[in-house]
Amino acid sequence: MGLAKVRKYAVIGILLLAAIVTPPDVITQIILFSVVYALYEVSIFLVKLVERKRDKPSKTSIDTG
Repeated sequence: MGLAKVRKYAVIGILLLAAIVTPPDVITQIILFSVVYALYEVSIFLVKLVERKRDKPSKTSIDTG
């Protein structure tokens, strides 16, 4: 399974992590959640970018092959 397919479970996990790690302050929990979730979404984007680049054949392999 990819990261995008388990997004709803990641949101719950990140919310639980934010609730455990931060003091009982809702604003701090929301800030931590938003930062970690943004990093999660960036990682999904980067994985898609790398996979797309890996699947695309390069010019050097076509020229030599």
